[in-house]
Amino acid sequence: MAPNNTVKGGKSKGKERAEPKTEAAMPFGKQFAHTDKAIRDQAVRNLTAFLSAGGDGVEGEGGYTRLEEKEMAKLWKGLFYCFWMSDKPLVQQALATELSELLLRINPRTTGDRAAARLDASLAFLEGFWTALVREWHGIDRLRIDKYYMLIRRYVNASFRLAARAEWSPAAVGGINAILTGPHGPMSWQDASVPMSLATHLGDVYLAELDKVMASEEGAGAPLIELLRPHIELVARTRNPTLLRRLQESVFAPLLDALKSDGDAMRNIATKSTVDGRPVDAAALRAALLRALFAEAAQESTRDSNRRRLYALVRAEEDEEDDE
Repeated sequence: MAPNNTVKGGKSKGKERAEPKTEAAMPFGKQFAHTDKAIRDQAVRNLTAFLSAGGDGVEGEGGYTRLEEKEMAKLWKGLFYCFWMSDKPLVQQALATELSELLLRINPRTTGDRAAARLDASLAFLEGFWTALVREWHGIDRLRIDKYYMLIRRYVNASFRLAARAEWSPAAVGGINAILTGPHGPMSWQDASVPMSLATHLGDVYLAELDKVMASEEGAGAPLIELLRPHIELVARTRNPTLLRRLQESVFAPLLDALKSDGDAMRNIATKSTVDGRPVDAAALRAALLRALFAEAAQESTRDSNRRRLYALVRAEEDEEDDE
């Protein structure tokens, strides 16, 4: 009697679907949002291969080049809904990691400066991520919101690693800051349509992810004050008192506390940061942060109510320091 090669459901063991070959090609948007997980996964693999398929001196067709704004918007709409379709925690975690790693895998075709081209293309991809998230945020239901918060955390970490890879250059740090605070950025104080929850979540995860990245040898030497510039500008100019309070509580208060203690909280930030390109100790770093907050409060564009809050914060911290 011939052996039975069928399994439950009538499928043959010998007829399992073979995994398609990965191709370095831009997938169609509908593939990212397909109901079949295998097709979505293959689309992400193809995209990863495509984004990383550059090479020095490559001419003609083939290989990734920086996308125009409309094409980037189409790509990120597809990726947004690819993540939307992920419905199991482990799948969501793996996909969040895979999507955030794309930021560091980008290797565009160029005949010029390889590092500069990679940074420029990565920043454009990061801007596409934040533009899509701001645009689609209000449509995310409460059952899916947590996984998008996780995706944001992954992208914050990847953004810091991108800047660290560029040795925390002004081009990298300034580029990231410009995206966060720009017209379509999650920390824009000028656009009232940007959801406040994006800025508050960034405040919740920012320092923790920075401290993780600074634990590595590559991550040391981060210019802390410049990295905090989006938060400093936002607390000075936001019209939302709740957002101002949240950022004080999640960013500035815990950081100032960590910089005056010998505990383990934010230890890498406290010991491996730089100010004006020079390594400093925690006390000098704390003083530099207070000066930055005071200087921002003094700006003409700072809202009067925010100015009073910032002056009060700086004064309270300095008085507490004098009492010790």
